[in-house]
Amino acid sequence: MAARATATTEYPLRREVLLLLQVAMVVFVWTVVIGILNGTDIVDFSRKTVLSHVHAGTLGWITMCVFAASLWLFGATATRGQVRAARALVLAAIITLPAFALTFAITYAEGRAVMGSFAFASIVGFFAWVLWRLRSVEVTTVHLGFLAAVATSVAGGAIGVLLATKIATGRNVLPSGGEDAHPATMVVGFLIPVGMALAEWALGWPTLRKASRLGTAQMALPFIGGILLMLSLLLEIEPLAPIAALIEFAGVVIFVIRHFGAAKRVDWKTPTPARYAVAAGVAIVANILFINYLAGRHKGDFDNVPTEQLLALDHMMFIGVLTNAIFGLLLVVARRDGRGRIADQAVFFGMNIGLVGFVVSLLGDLTWLERASTPLMGASILTGLAVYTMRLASREATESFPVVVAEAATP
Repeated sequence: MAARATATTEYPLRREVLLLLQVAMVVFVWTVVIGILNGTDIVDFSRKTVLSHVHAGTLGWITMCVFAASLWLFGATATRGQVRAARALVLAAIITLPAFALTFAITYAEGRAVMGSFAFASIVGFFAWVLWRLRSVEVTTVHLGFLAAVATSVAGGAIGVLLATKIATGRNVLPSGGEDAHPATMVVGFLIPVGMALAEWALGWPTLRKASRLGTAQMALPFIGGILLMLSLLLEIEPLAPIAALIEFAGVVIFVIRHFGAAKRVDWKTPTPARYAVAAGVAIVANILFINYLAGRHKGDFDNVPTEQLLALDHMMFIGVLTNAIFGLLLVVARRDGRGRIADQAVFFGMNIGLVGFVVSLLGDLTWLERASTPLMGASILTGLAVYTMRLASREATESFPVVVAEAATP
């Protein structure tokens, strides 16, 4: 069996999916605007504001989009009780995740730890809901990717809450490596599986493949690598970090092998979800190669990695992988039948050309290039957010929703 998407008006959680996506786009504006002003040196932001910029991107943008995609994938045949639970979780998420991200801009104190606990409860709730639905769906590789990602977000979120508590109270509730373990777990163990899942979803649309042995390994290896990296940094076991990076690399190699043929057939001139998927896939490969390079060069001690290189790595993941993949997902939901082609082209090429320039500027210490590429990348993303916000509000998106259902696999 494989899974194929069909349009329907009967999907019980379509409003919740659309709401999560729309709120995520609004919150992401905060991240992008701060990034433009900071990258062009117009404003020199405090550390608190920069942390808010980062968490609005990871929690408000990426995590809420992951929640939306999880409802979409796992919720088509949800029972009344499961639908009610999902709606409660959506309400909790759209309140707690943006609020927690914004607390980074205003406080280091107890408020951050309290809001972090509420946000963490939302993450745990979504993970429990996905597990609840797992036995009732036709499991594809994409489903496994989201399962691995949400599971890792629970581990990373727990460390984040403990870290916020430590900062707020001064109590040693974490080992000394906790400050590094939290972002590393989220970037590697959470974002790589979900990036591969979103890219596979958009590349294969409207058909999703049932989880094969290779597909299962593709998602399991980054999950295992993320956990090992978390333990390496949390417990300061440096030899584990290069092993974790190699395991992650093996998962990405499988991803490339499974999708290389389909990627070669993508038409780069036509605005399609598949084009975003290939861009995300290229960024995944670049990201994992860079991670392995940094792990080898610094013998697993990421504390010695220059800040500019870490920023380049982060943006390759957040924009190159996740924002490309999420825009591909949005293009699936907000189908336009060829309309808005100029805007779609401007968003795709502007964002990715700007990203390449931004990464090169960080690695080459080229301030002039950073000031030129940052507004191009940021303005393109803002344009995309505006376009997709309008499309998601249209009758076409709200009345006919593509739902993943099971069908016989083709040879």
